[in-house]
Amino acid sequence: MNYSKFSGLVACKMAMLLAFMFAACSDEPSVSPLAQDGGYTEEQGVYALVGRVGDVYPKLLLAVDENSLQAPKGSSITVYELDSLTFDTTGRSFVSSINDDEGRFVIDSLDFDSPYVLIEEIVPSRDTCLYVSDWLLPLVENQLRYEKLENPSSETQCFERTLKAKEFRAVVDLRKKEKISVNSLTTAKVPLLQKYIAEGKTFAEASQMAERKILEDFGIYEDLGSFEKMFDDDSELSYVNELIQYTDSSAREKLLWEDVVGNYVSPKEYMGNVQLEKYYQNMKKMIDYRIGFLAKVDGLGQCTEARENDVGEIRLFYTQNYVNVVCHSKKWTMGFKSVEHTKGLLVDNRDGRSYETVTYNWGGTTQTWMAEDLVYADSAHPTCQDYIDKSDATCRKLGRYVWLHAMDIGLDDVNMFWIRWQGGDTVSYQDCLKVFSGDLDSVVPGTCMQGSLGGYWDYEYANPVLRSNLNAHQGICPDGWRIPTTSDWRTLLQNLGELYGVDYVKAAPVLYDETATGFGLYSSNEGLVVDSRGRVVVSQNGFFNDEFAVTDEHLSRVQFFGGYSTGYGFGFRTPGDREYEESYFNIPPLDKINIRCIKN
Repeated sequence: MNYSKFSGLVACKMAMLLAFMFAACSDEPSVSPLAQDGGYTEEQGVYALVGRVGDVYPKLLLAVDENSLQAPKGSSITVYELDSLTFDTTGRSFVSSINDDEGRFVIDSLDFDSPYVLIEEIVPSRDTCLYVSDWLLPLVENQLRYEKLENPSSETQCFERTLKAKEFRAVVDLRKKEKISVNSLTTAKVPLLQKYIAEGKTFAEASQMAERKILEDFGIYEDLGSFEKMFDDDSELSYVNELIQYTDSSAREKLLWEDVVGNYVSPKEYMGNVQLEKYYQNMKKMIDYRIGFLAKVDGLGQCTEARENDVGEIRLFYTQNYVNVVCHSKKWTMGFKSVEHTKGLLVDNRDGRSYETVTYNWGGTTQTWMAEDLVYADSAHPTCQDYIDKSDATCRKLGRYVWLHAMDIGLDDVNMFWIRWQGGDTVSYQDCLKVFSGDLDSVVPGTCMQGSLGGYWDYEYANPVLRSNLNAHQGICPDGWRIPTTSDWRTLLQNLGELYGVDYVKAAPVLYDETATGFGLYSSNEGLVVDSRGRVVVSQNGFFNDEFAVTDEHLSRVQFFGGYSTGYGFGFRTPGDREYEESYFNIPPLDKINIRCIKN
């Protein structure tokens, strides 16, 4: 029988339009056991249907014009009636279309006998643009088809990419008064739903079981709500919706190239920019979801309250290296078990600036380090902001201080010499000085670094007092603090290595985990910018390459690095005797460096 009386339809339409909700309406109440999701009874009625077809992603996560893959306007949407008992299609269907640019559809009259339907839409393939800043072009032009915009800005270009055709499906109960989202999650849910119903489960039971199975397959053990309710960009399900697009290998590739840098990037890099701060928050959350998925694949088991602070390893893509993960707050996350440490505060009386500090007790040895880079500057100790006029973030990447300024010494305190590859001859810096300009920041290569005279720079301390006092050299550090030695750094790393059961070189990444150690090292993510059109543009051109001044002879700096992309993993090293070779155009005392002071 047909319940499509005019008054009922008008009332249904009015409620639907005012509330913009998915509605199931008939002009007389249902008393079917199906209302309790029980046995089979035919229930005729006229239903209204409102929803959206397409995937929703966390806002700004993709950093492109579109943050969703929506069914394009005019696309056909088919609604199939399902048998209330078998959930097979009955042969009755209704075809409508997407009526706006956001993938939304409105069907104000569905005359079906069953309240269960299958919604289906095939989104055709289409081209779209990924806008990239000019300076990032070399990083992506080999990966995407490049095409100039008809009216390009001076700062961005368009890379054309083809979005593949996609099929979206969802099974819904028409009697539930709510709008429906048809997306990749609901599509993955359909076959499981049908399987569980065939095994005798009710629709509600089957729906819950299917969602739980999909989430657990990706390492998620909490209820995130109905897949059909993924309405907006802030839904936690939008992260899962992106997560299910990954395979084992593609998730590991993301971990290899981007996630490690993204996880340890400092939030300070984005402070003051609302878009980048939001992107940073979404990025960190998405990394945790991928970590949870790979933890599941690698057999780490569920992170429960009882396993708090348990640690594990996740294999990387195409390498023998791995990343460390730890169980925190019932989720696997990139990082390490916490080391006992005490945070403090240092106030530099010279300029009143305060710095966080961190203290470790290694049995009979206590170390207190600055947990931030020194940024003090005056006329005798300029930073790169003074002589290159760059931002502080850029200067940190380049090195804030010339090593001589950091050490608070002059050229007369060191003897620099050039060691030739051929014959082992040496040429003193004084003999070569005439071929360099007087500006320490713009030393120009000349006769001493060309052709047959190729070789490398080295140096020794000419000041005997300095040579005998390397373990207590204050340099540019505040009173009571000093420039560390290589031995100081090794003591820190060796003790961390013992705690984690790894070689001291492999303990280097622990210093990037602020929660675990409080040390405050962080990566740089220079490929994340807001372009002239106000869009976030991404090329995950981040890196680990922190270089710090030390006092040791022949070892003017130590270096922390992350080379996952080349298969080398994290590391810690000191320059070898041929570090400053011709191709580097570096001279040890004129090298640019950052400072972490250690307390006397």
